[in-house]
Amino acid sequence: MPKATTASPFRGASPSWSFALLVLLSVLAGCKDTPPAASPVREPPPSPQPVRQYVDTPFKKAPRPIIGALREPLDKLPQIEDFELVGHNPLPNPGDTRPRGRNGPIDISGDCLYVGNRIGRRTGTGPDFGTPALPPEILIVDIHDPSKPQVVGAFPTIPNATSRELRTIPDRNTLIVMNFRETGPDSSAVNNYQVYDITDCRQPVLKQTISLGVDRPHEFFLWRDPLNPGRFLLLSAIHLGDVMEPSLRVFELRDPPNGPISPNPVATFTLSPAVPRTEPIDPGAYRDDHYVFDTERPAMQRNNVHSMSMSQDGSRLYVAHIHAGYDILDSSRLAQGLPCTPHTVTTDATTNTDPNLCLRKLNPDPNARVDFTPPHGWTEHSVYPVPGRPYLLVSGERNGVNTCPWSWGHILDITVERFPQIISRYMVPENLEANCFPGGPGDPALLREFSPHQQLVFPNLFFISWYSAGLRAWDISNPVLPLEVGVFVPKPVSNIVEPFRNSPDVWFWSHPILYNGLIYVADDNNGLYILRYKGARAEELPQRGRVISNTNF
Repeated sequence: MPKATTASPFRGASPSWSFALLVLLSVLAGCKDTPPAASPVREPPPSPQPVRQYVDTPFKKAPRPIIGALREPLDKLPQIEDFELVGHNPLPNPGDTRPRGRNGPIDISGDCLYVGNRIGRRTGTGPDFGTPALPPEILIVDIHDPSKPQVVGAFPTIPNATSRELRTIPDRNTLIVMNFRETGPDSSAVNNYQVYDITDCRQPVLKQTISLGVDRPHEFFLWRDPLNPGRFLLLSAIHLGDVMEPSLRVFELRDPPNGPISPNPVATFTLSPAVPRTEPIDPGAYRDDHYVFDTERPAMQRNNVHSMSMSQDGSRLYVAHIHAGYDILDSSRLAQGLPCTPHTVTTDATTNTDPNLCLRKLNPDPNARVDFTPPHGWTEHSVYPVPGRPYLLVSGERNGVNTCPWSWGHILDITVERFPQIISRYMVPENLEANCFPGGPGDPALLREFSPHQQLVFPNLFFISWYSAGLRAWDISNPVLPLEVGVFVPKPVSNIVEPFRNSPDVWFWSHPILYNGLIYVADDNNGLYILRYKGARAEELPQRGRVISNTNF
């Protein structure tokens, strides 16, 4: 047998260095009992602190697996890869030339693009500006020439409420605006859905209102019955404030904008009381490296619904609960207009075994959910089915410039719908915990945020607004290995009337929309951008019509 050997601590050193080190060690060993000299003792010099290096992807060109491109510094923008900028408008208030800021959701009907307002007053008005607070406004942008979009008007919405989401039904000349209270008391005057006739798209006419009382909505999905095109289901999350269950409510619209709307929900769903709307959580259950700058860990988690989406045929409803993760509901009886039990109150593991429910959790175990929080520090934000494939795109959201590493997204395999499985994740380098240190990409001093927000999903490709990471494109033809295939981060505009968080940076927030082959997306600060995607699988995008992932039509 070969003899055992002991590795030398100086293996690889030159013979002269090895000999010198051995001599030095011998001298030190021989002197260990020698009295010290009378010379004064000197403190050793302080050890230099290591310079931390940020973690980046080794892939500098698309396609990049799993981890996208690091955002360029502010002074080096724009950062463009496989996108072409077709048109831009900074979105001033009517009669002004400065970018207004606080831009909200967008949607399109004909040559009109609508841009909501994320605050409850006209930007640039109110006590902070020494003027009365004027009502908030939805801007109207003429996009007949996508290279030269022009603000051509605006119409006021509800004072003290933000027009946080909106959808159009172009062939029905209908615009639906979701409002909720930003300041003042909650009431049906500020928490509601407004239905407009946009036969003249520059002159919306309010026709009907769905009132929610003191309950504030947050996001909604608009589903159109493929077998009855005049029938719509509006699925609303009740999210903010003193949330009242049920936090998932469904209203039925027929022949909008003038046809009847159910004043009360035709179906509702709640996990409560089996999963309480709020419940205590051990702050120690969260990851330490998710609370580097923002050190206050929550002691309570919220389990109400944040958002949802529906399959094309309406048979499945995909739900994101704020801290309780994701699950799938059977909504087939509701979609088909069959008699069904309208209100699902989950009391135990037997509740959702009732086949007559309008909304029935496929896995009746209330605790059977894909749940990331804790240990991660974010909320569960978005869930979208991949058209024609057994996958869901999900992503979290964690707001604030000091909440590095923010959040990222996952892909779930739902081949067996009762048991969704995580098969991959997608992120940007700023979402790596190792990048959360002073002077690094996640430093709060940079006044940036790197949470994903809204997706536009196709069978093999999706686009996503990613706050300060701009607009990103991902190839998911192999869902186990998502590849980033496009980046658009513009150079910010200047002289904004009211910038978000007083930040000079990029804040891509709205749903991206594909319209006649071009992508439309709004930045909270910097206005409307119209883009052509030129990267991998660009030929798969429809060149006519409108696609937005918060409707099925």
